[in-house]
Amino acid sequence: MDGRSSNKRQLEAQREGDANAKRHNVAMRLETLDCYVCSEPLRPPIFQCSLGHFICLSCRSEILDKKCLLCSAVTSFERCFGMEHVVMSVTVACSNAKYGCAEQISYYQKEEHEKVCPNAPCFCPESGCGFAGSTMALLGHMTGKHKCPLSTCDDPSLVNAYLYLEPGLRVLHCHEDGQFFLFSMASEPFGHAISVVCVQPRVTEPKFTCDLYYDSSTNGDSQKSYCKIRSSSLSDGLPMGYDLIVPKGKVSDEGDGIMLRATIRGKRKVLYDSDSDSDSDSDKAPSGRSKGRGPKSDYSDANHERPIPLAARLIPDYSESEDERPLAARFSKIRGYER
Repeated sequence: MDGRSSNKRQLEAQREGDANAKRHNVAMRLETLDCYVCSEPLRPPIFQCSLGHFICLSCRSEILDKKCLLCSAVTSFERCFGMEHVVMSVTVACSNAKYGCAEQISYYQKEEHEKVCPNAPCFCPESGCGFAGSTMALLGHMTGKHKCPLSTCDDPSLVNAYLYLEPGLRVLHCHEDGQFFLFSMASEPFGHAISVVCVQPRVTEPKFTCDLYYDSSTNGDSQKSYCKIRSSSLSDGLPMGYDLIVPKGKVSDEGDGIMLRATIRGKRKVLYDSDSDSDSDSDKAPSGRSKGRGPKSDYSDANHERPIPLAARLIPDYSESEDERPLAARFSKIRGYER
């Protein structure tokens, strides 16, 4: 039995080697592999009329009089296994090869692949800069070339994040899942206008929500905003509009920047034991906090998806501290470091 299995494996290896030896790079007009009716790439099953004109399954299903639309011949449209073998053998490079994609895809699967290709480009939003690259390449470009301040998140279970924002851009990167956010602050005549965007190759429905909160350290005024984070490849620059506006009359921080608290929650499903989770919820830490989870969220998910918060490099939460100094004073040293 072992001898027969060994011989079979050797024969399969030999056939594979012969197939590789016969593989050649050839040039051809790819529209030859398109359906002549809809001009979409042919994919199995493929059908042909009596004179050899190829059509796809969708077009064949719509031809009711069994007449070829190209030659007008009345035909039965037989399946062509030979052409199917051809289209399955033709591979092409991804259009994102110059951005790092090394995939070789069947011609008829190229469009589907490029819709989800992780190497699709994102674009630098800085005026006059034409850089384009993968998400991680853009991250390195913005922090290296343009010196954008970078905050990182290693543990997405942490909630509160304090960011010192100045006019311009600030990068927030979560190592665990690779999410890349851009915070933008513009000094307008009416105040500080702040926005946040999730940088990714394809625009999708918002996957993240964000709480932005500013608390004045002198007059007690505060500004708070809840928004759904837009996604963008930044091909047209930063999205229009703002997510939080802090009037200049309410800004008490020194300098041109402000200390902002941000909380980002992602709508990703997390598998967990509901029984053990309810048990742990009953074991509360002081001041209404669940152990190891930070402050409770005011938001619940109707689909039973536990919000997963992302945070920037965290500054300790002094909400229960005996230090009664204003927030800006307590963070003065750290704020100087963040600059």
